[in-house]
Amino acid sequence: MTTTARDYLVNRFQTDAVVLRERVALLARGTKVPGPDAATSSRMADACDEVVAMLLAIASNGDASAELDAIMALVPLLEHRATEQQSNPAIRSVYAGAATRIREVRLAEAQSSPAHGAELPDDDIEDDVDDVDDDDVDDDVIAFDEDDDRTDGTK
Repeated sequence: MTTTARDYLVNRFQTDAVVLRERVALLARGTKVPGPDAATSSRMADACDEVVAMLLAIASNGDASAELDAIMALVPLLEHRATEQQSNPAIRSVYAGAATRIREVRLAEAQSSPAHGAELPDDDIEDDVDDVDDDDVDDDVIAFDEDDDRTDGTK
């Protein structure tokens, strides 16, 4: 059985939610675990559940290309939710991470099916993806050439 992009993403975020809830259970038993506290971990698990619900709302109709287009349509919503969580970096990272995973899946699909006429999109996977830190700058796409000009299209 072939795993679709939707199946892969659903599984990934369901697994993340389970792991986060296991972490909450460990913390509730008094086990010291590095990372976010129980309340934050629980909210992160809930955010993973929201991502899964968004993905499951996309009908699996057997057309992988149409399904991937529908999944890509979630990116602006996920980015908006990430922006709304500026004061909660851990929750923000769930939504921003989901948008990033979707872009990665799209790129992987495009690279794996060149025989089907698929071309890599003009916009690179890293374009507009903010690293998970406290600014709105994708640190990966800012590079400098020998003249110390930005090579991301700005000066």
